[in-house]
Amino acid sequence: MCNLLIILQFGAKMDDTLSTTQIFIFWGIIVLFIAAFIFFLIRTDRLIKTNEKLQSAQTQLNVANIGDEEAAAIALAIHMYKIEIHDMESLTITLKKVSRIYSPWSSKIYTLRQNPR
Repeated sequence: MCNLLIILQFGAKMDDTLSTTQIFIFWGIIVLFIAAFIFFLIRTDRLIKTNEKLQSAQTQLNVANIGDEEAAAIALAIHMYKIEIHDMESLTITLKKVSRIYSPWSSKIYTLRQNPR
């Protein structure tokens, strides 16, 4: 912690102690940053809540204007979409043997690990 506090002492050595004023300034800066963080956290939370309230109000207005036939069509479309996602696959696995042409470039017998004489 002492190393972190030395940052406030411009041109000071590691052996020097901090004065009381420097300690108060250091802790004041920390408290100021914490207060700013809490302020922005609360403000962001309020903005998110008001945005959610506006979206829910708009959704309720849009739902009130939808008729029964339109709601049934939307529900049917969602149902059909979910069924298409989970297609029934056959459980048969087909393995095909692929014949490869022999290539001396990939042959292990031509490696140079043995001493050439």
